Amino acid sequence: MSTRCCAFNSCTNNATKITQWQKQICPIHNVNQGLASCICEPPFRLFPFPTTRKDDQLRKKWASIVNRKNGSENWEPKPDSRVCSEHFVDKRPTLQNPYPSLKLGYTPYKPIKSRPPPKHRSNSNVSPPSKKKRLVLEPISEHVSEQSLMFESAACMNDNSSVEEVCEQLGTSQNEKLDNSHNDDLERKIASLEEKVKQLELDLSKKEDSRESRCMFSVAQILKSDLKMKFYTGIPTVAAFNAVYQSISPSLSKVRYWIGPRRVVCNPLKPKNKFHKNLRRLSAKEEMILCLMKIRLGLLNEDLADRFSVSTTHVTNVITTWFKLLSAVLGTLVFNPSKETVKGNLPPSFQKVPYCDVRHIIDCTEVFIEKPNNLTIAAQTWSDYKHHNTAKILVSITPSGMINYISEAWGGRTSDKYVTQHSGFLDIIEPYDKVMADRGFPIQEDLALLHAELLIPPGRRGVSQMSTSDVKKTKQIANRRIYVEQAIRRLKCFRILKYEMPLSLIQHLDDIVRIAAGICNMYPPLPRYA
Repeated sequence: MSTRCCAFNSCTNNATKITQWQKQICPIHNVNQGLASCICEPPFRLFPFPTTRKDDQLRKKWASIVNRKNGSENWEPKPDSRVCSEHFVDKRPTLQNPYPSLKLGYTPYKPIKSRPPPKHRSNSNVSPPSKKKRLVLEPISEHVSEQSLMFESAACMNDNSSVEEVCEQLGTSQNEKLDNSHNDDLERKIASLEEKVKQLELDLSKKEDSRESRCMFSVAQILKSDLKMKFYTGIPTVAAFNAVYQSISPSLSKVRYWIGPRRVVCNPLKPKNKFHKNLRRLSAKEEMILCLMKIRLGLLNEDLADRFSVSTTHVTNVITTWFKLLSAVLGTLVFNPSKETVKGNLPPSFQKVPYCDVRHIIDCTEVFIEKPNNLTIAAQTWSDYKHHNTAKILVSITPSGMINYISEAWGGRTSDKYVTQHSGFLDIIEPYDKVMADRGFPIQEDLALLHAELLIPPGRRGVSQMSTSDVKKTKQIANRRIYVEQAIRRLKCFRILKYEMPLSLIQHLDDIVRIAAGICNMYPPLPRYA
């Protein structure tokens, strides 16, 4: 069986290579390259010779360009003879380039060119204009006045000069005047063009300044838009930000900025400065936004330093100071409301017995941290569930979705039961409270000592299949316990808690979590109140 291949002796392209290419997987579309869903172009294409009926002259021209011999006779293309696209200028035969002219395998005697199309000829009998240019002499009176001519001619005649010399002098004087007027016109045009260039440069500089001002980061833009405020800081509205700032502003004058760890004084006899220099380079609102951007977006200190035009050391001092300050203020929004308040704001799904007395919905979340160098600490923070070094935090919410308790960070190896028993969560439990949790919190005995009750999904208790009542109870608890998962997802919207936290910020983890929880309590309730 014959194979379609390129007719040039120096070319090895054939249909087999196209078939092999079509069987390969496309790295862009992830399908076979021969399918219709892959729009990638093949490495080459094979074009058949023109047929005798369609264009015999073009067929013979192609055969002559191929330059193959069949013994003493001229070579004739076969039905399977092809010419690949690599021999055409336009990768295919076109009207401008209908012949193959590239990679022929030999040097042609004459460059292969296609015959240009015939020009359109008009039927009029008007003879074409002559190519010879006639010299047209302009009258001298248009450029030179009669008085000047008379004066110059008289002067020349007085010198007893010939007529030819007089004409030469008149021509040179005329040319000088024309050159002077032409130079004046050029100077005026150059001056006007220089003014235009200066004006264009001025306009361009103004546009660049305006573009730079639009591209530069500005705190004023954040303070004008609720969307910008929520994106950069996590606080839902500008009004909420101003309210938090007003509660902090009275204590700003007493704040002592962190300027690094204490060091031993080398010379105890050296006098100490009595007054602390004010090293503040940003306003209080800018420092507050810088700290919140660190928590909300998880930006690097170098990035924040470039945005606010300060040094990285100054950024470290600011965020270390404001972590403590914001934790003390926003941490007050995380509190345990009274029973009456909780029952007065129960969503419709918690208004039926036995869920009307639920006051806490608890779960643990883990934050990825960088692997510590200390092997003991690395073992204590290793989580078999996440397969990473983590810090575990206990989160408790009310049925309305408000975070009413958040624990300190524990090592990822610590169990959920141990964190619940030793984090201080049991201290806020009151008699006859109900706590909803997952199966990983076997704390019935601890709550029974406090006269409280635990609601968890029932287990199989050694049976192969759960009963109908157990399945129904599991579904009911799962539908109501989903709100704590949504609250944790709100916490993880703060990107510093979503990705791996560096070791330099582990000391601030408790303050960061408390700040994020306080901001989350500013959001609308999680359940729907129909």
